[in-house]
Amino acid sequence: MNSKGLWNGIGIAAPVLAIGCAMVWFRMNSDVGIPDNRALFVAVWLTAVVLGCVALVKAGWIGRIAAVPAIAIGLFLPYTVSISEQILPPGAIQVGDTIPAFSAPNEHGEIFDSARLRGNPVLIKFFRAHW
Repeated sequence: MNSKGLWNGIGIAAPVLAIGCAMVWFRMNSDVGIPDNRALFVAVWLTAVVLGCVALVKAGWIGRIAAVPAIAIGLFLPYTVSISEQILPPGAIQVGDTIPAFSAPNEHGEIFDSARLRGNPVLIKFFRAHW
């Protein structure tokens, strides 16, 4: 294999690494299983960035084209991880806690009262629209 072939391979490996790590990350997010220590994910994405940058300099056109999404993904996802930390305030409701009583309109505009749930196990899921 010539040196361009090696660098093209590195250029192709970079987005595979970035996308594979992102797929694991999003799978864990969908299962609400985000790890407390995200350093491994960030390290893998930044490794993909380094490999992509090297491929931009040394690879042929195939490796250079493949390097671009690796760099984009490898920079964007660690950025979103860095700004998404959630700090729970003291007294925040935890899994298994009893929720405070509340009422709110449902999807039909009718008022829903949480007291109707008393005595039944309930899953309440809130979406905050971030990573």
